[in-house]
Amino acid sequence: MTDSTAIEQSDETLPEQCEEAVATALLSGRSVNTVRREFNLTLDQIDRIIARTWPVDQRARVRMIMTDLGKLDQLISEFHRRSLASQDATAAAYATVVIRALERKHDIAGMSAATQIDLTITPTPTREPSSYQKITEVLLSLKHGRPNGGDGTVPSVAPDDPDPEQP
Repeated sequence: MTDSTAIEQSDETLPEQCEEAVATALLSGRSVNTVRREFNLTLDQIDRIIARTWPVDQRARVRMIMTDLGKLDQLISEFHRRSLASQDATAAAYATVVIRALERKHDIAGMSAATQIDLTITPTPTREPSSYQKITEVLLSLKHGRPNGGDGTVPSVAPDDPDPEQP
């Protein structure tokens, strides 16, 4: 069978046994190209087999998480029992495995996320007048000969305001 005939084949013609054989071949470490040639399939057919065998959707993710949590529970139970059986270096190593497995379990379950948010509010810095504004104020005080309102301050003028005395 050539590649052109393999393209014409529909997915219904691939028996479930063939799909399992392809999945087993991929899991055994053979490359996709080797499996493609061995089973005389196209890359699209192999991609569809992989997608059906190992789906990556929300249900599959939840299933994987639950399965992983179950396996971690088994490991934690076994190594916890072993760590309490004696009080030597091996028991300490088992206890370390238990602690790491518990940390991983909490990471997977989302229980190690931050439970408190630190809202530190920093005051906005006071704006220093720009050098342009400082020069403009000095020139205006020289032009008018007096500070604004007699309180010791110099009138502030925006760069696009040509005459500060007009209301």
